[in-house]
Amino acid sequence: MPLALRPPGLDAESEAVIADAVASLGTIRGLEWVGDDGVTIHLLASLAAQAQALLGAAVTGALDQEYTWTDIAYHLGSTEVETRSRYGSQA
Repeated sequence: MPLALRPPGLDAESEAVIADAVASLGTIRGLEWVGDDGVTIHLLASLAAQAQALLGAAVTGALDQEYTWTDIAYHLGSTEVETRSRYGSQA
């Protein structure tokens, strides 16, 4: 049965996790990123691309776990039509 979660949004917890992820990725890639917004853009874009790549598999898994397209759209902060359009071919 699907979980009742709040819709996605900006919050202090997410901000802290992203800040840690940017710092970790910058360190792993050997980048001196502190204060360099160009490097920060690169790191954030890399993390965003990775998250987008993982969403498709998560949507497929959620459908297998009996979440509906409406449930998934809610968790994505989207509409059912947009969600089906974006992820329907992957399911």
